Amino acid sequence: MTDAGFRPDLVIAVDWSAASSPKPKQPSPDAPWIAWGFRDDPPRRRPAPEYFRTRAACEARIRELLSTHTGSDNISALIGFDFPLGYPLATDGSPVLPIGRALCEEIAARIEDGESNRNNRFDVAEALNTEIAERFNEPHGPYWGCPPNRSFKNNALLPTRRTMHAVLEYRAVEQQIRRQHRLAIQSPWKLFTTGSVGSQTLLGLPMIHRLLTTLGDRAKLWPFESVGHTHTPTSNSPIVFTEIWPSLHDADADDHPIKDARQVVAVRDALLASTNPLPSRLPASASAEGWIAGVQPPSTEPESVCDA
Repeated sequence: MTDAGFRPDLVIAVDWSAASSPKPKQPSPDAPWIAWGFRDDPPRRRPAPEYFRTRAACEARIRELLSTHTGSDNISALIGFDFPLGYPLATDGSPVLPIGRALCEEIAARIEDGESNRNNRFDVAEALNTEIAERFNEPHGPYWGCPPNRSFKNNALLPTRRTMHAVLEYRAVEQQIRRQHRLAIQSPWKLFTTGSVGSQTLLGLPMIHRLLTTLGDRAKLWPFESVGHTHTPTSNSPIVFTEIWPSLHDADADDHPIKDARQVVAVRDALLASTNPLPSRLPASASAEGWIAGVQPPSTEPESVCDA
């Protein structure tokens, strides 16, 4: 997969949230945050990070930004979300769940997520666990983590992790970050407690499905879909949706009192400064599992040979 040369005009970095009720009126941690800006703007003139009490309000703002700033076919954009866009493969190399847009559509069909953040993510994870366990002939599925007061019907979803033999816990990109950066990035299957991102995925993929559907042919879901070479503006410049991990970036340069806000600013600025925010060659598994923008792949593993 060769997407070297994609330098977006606009970057939107999104810190998502799996909250089950509206966050406080006063800007707070663990809520949706956005930082956005244009590559040609000096860093000091880029907009301040924006806070949202609900996922619905955050999605509406993303739509507004894209409608306002990418109305011209010559304006390209990169929208990064801080949750996985795919899942680890099975140990035999087969996908555990659908891939790319098909995964977004599948999760969107199952998730109920109201204007006030009320949602059914644990019920969806429980149902998926049952289906995956049956498929692989194991006693339980890979999703884990939930509130301890939840009803554990059929033990399909428990607060603690139970290892599956047929399904991997980490994607190749998480394994790479753990090796290269010595950082404890969490598994997409983890739904609850510190560092969990699985709930954000279940509540974020439906939003991405809606945005991809609205934007049509210009929308690309990276790395499942190739972006192409865009050194200079062209007609139908792509609007690329991908994955970020804020902990990769130094968030101390900004003076905002809330870490989430500092982190989206740091990611935005790093992506705007990068000459290659989307690595040009990836392990073959990335086309099924996904990859994180800005993470360089290992040089010793098999690479994808899918050209842009």
